[in-house]
Amino acid sequence: MQLKVGDTVRFLNEKGEGTIKEFISSFRVRVEISDGIEIDMPVKELVPVSPISIKDIKVVHKETVSHQPKTNSLKQSKAHAKDEMTVDLHIEKLLEDHYGLNNTEKLNIQVRHFRKKLEMAINGHFTKVVFIHGVGNGVLRQTIRDLLRTYEGLQYSDGEYKKFGAGATEVRIISRNKSRGSL
Repeated sequence: MQLKVGDTVRFLNEKGEGTIKEFISSFRVRVEISDGIEIDMPVKELVPVSPISIKDIKVVHKETVSHQPKTNSLKQSKAHAKDEMTVDLHIEKLLEDHYGLNNTEKLNIQVRHFRKKLEMAINGHFTKVVFIHGVGNGVLRQTIRDLLRTYEGLQYSDGEYKKFGAGATEVRIISRNKSRGSL
């Protein structure tokens, strides 16, 4: 099958899939994976994903339907002022298919997730958020703390060592009116 721009492909030697955005050469293509990240891949390492036709899908009707509520329902009650949130920023927790990404791409994804969760905490009724960034070489930790310094109404410190080790930053939301930083 001939590959073309717009085709959905899976990676032969890695987990994940993406969409072909452009041909760099007859041997390499640029593939867009999750969150708009683009990576260059050899054509020989891509497998086209064939679309499934509706006529190929078999529908099975259940005769009995359980009316018992699900125990792990996705409904969440509204947060209250005492609520705390823990966010794991390890790349393997954010993306299943992170193997083809370089360190800059991984950091950008982690920072984007950090900003989204911090904004959610500020807009919600959270008083504390713990961001687990790991120890590593400290780039993610420093980036997070640089961003936190742009906010008024937030305080941050190392996370609880007994619970998270040395790889966490705890953020306390002191004032919601002043917590609008330059995200």
